[in-house]
Amino acid sequence: MNRILHLWRHNRILFITFVFALALVVFFAVRTALFVSYWQDPAHRNQPIMPWMTVGYVAHSWRVPVAELAQALNLTPPPKNAPRPSLERLARDRNQTFDAFKLEIEAAVARLKEGKPDR
Repeated sequence: MNRILHLWRHNRILFITFVFALALVVFFAVRTALFVSYWQDPAHRNQPIMPWMTVGYVAHSWRVPVAELAQALNLTPPPKNAPRPSLERLARDRNQTFDAFKLEIEAAVARLKEGKPDR
């Protein structure tokens, strides 16, 4: 405890910077652990395609590359930090019913899974 007080008194900026960096490391470690544990759960694999899902969610669930799935559907992948539209919205933007778009997605996933071992 005395060492921490000594650092606080004599190197306050360095101490605050260290605590902030440590908090960031913990945040990203927890975030990564939650992401990995979510996708490792068998209940989240090969889920039926639903209107609320995004292309990225379908790609993760079916274990196909997001960019390749988007390309197979003639979609441009959204920028990394942009909001992801739901499949229902994408179908509406393409003037399709969700069911027709769902069939297209399922066919694209099947083509991408052909000949590729499950990751």
